[in-house]
Amino acid sequence: MKMFTIPVGIEFFDEIRKSGSYYVDKSELIYDLLTSTTNKVTLFTRPRRFGKTLTMSMIESFFDINRDSQEMFRGLAVTKHQDFCRAWMNKYPVAFVSFKDVEASHFDVAYGKLADTIANLCKKMPYLAESGRVNKADVEIFNRLMYRKGDMVDIQGSLLTLTRMLHAQFNQNVILLIDEYDVPLAKANENGYYSQMLEVIRGMMSAGFKTNPFLQFAVITGCLYVAKASIFTGTNNFKAYSVLDERFSQYFGFTQAEIDEILKAAGIPEQSDLIRDWYDGYVFGPTRFSVLGMRQTM
Repeated sequence: MKMFTIPVGIEFFDEIRKSGSYYVDKSELIYDLLTSTTNKVTLFTRPRRFGKTLTMSMIESFFDINRDSQEMFRGLAVTKHQDFCRAWMNKYPVAFVSFKDVEASHFDVAYGKLADTIANLCKKMPYLAESGRVNKADVEIFNRLMYRKGDMVDIQGSLLTLTRMLHAQFNQNVILLIDEYDVPLAKANENGYYSQMLEVIRGMMSAGFKTNPFLQFAVITGCLYVAKASIFTGTNNFKAYSVLDERFSQYFGFTQAEIDEILKAAGIPEQSDLIRDWYDGYVFGPTRFSVLGMRQTM
């Protein structure tokens, strides 16, 4: 058996690439999404362990104007599209936030965690508070959000505020990435404060997506499509891709062909049938997926 590095538990793209660990290349998603759709807002729903966070981290790395990601993507599929990469790679401000920790037994605690999540997002962009290009009123809101002194109106408008500030700073529309968007509502439903949390999340999504002139596009992931909430109603060019959709299915989880490549790299291709028996799990359209290592970190 050949030896190669398996980054168990690592879910950030740059970290995996810098470590030289084995990486299943899903970068073609970036090109496919932008050239084959006109989606302003795209929602991908997949079960846990399908690599959603790693995929979002990859998207952030590719577009983030504050990075130079050429080395991170060297040799990956998306770089075959040279004109596309010249036009898009590291050319846009990106706001990436995960709602995975916004859960609690009581609304006040969950709301506090949401406020903390937004505060941490602001702390990733401290330059906005010092920029001479940003509206001073927005700087005041930003500081309230960063120091957790904002009220519910500030929280509900936070995505719009941050995209407006980023647009002012870089003179470019903003790419917004939200991972595990459904966690706050799923946990609220389990613990009896769904209507309270719905009011907050709906306000955030409405301001961030429906009436946001500073948005280039958004990608959202979660396990569920929260249709009951109607939080995406009225959003222009919105499209959701669930496990029932074949479109884009190959970019999440491991296909059988990818498992075979992993086993070949490990020097044990003859174990393919055994691995299929152990981990064969999902079928999206005509494509089969293994449940082996769904974080895509092999």
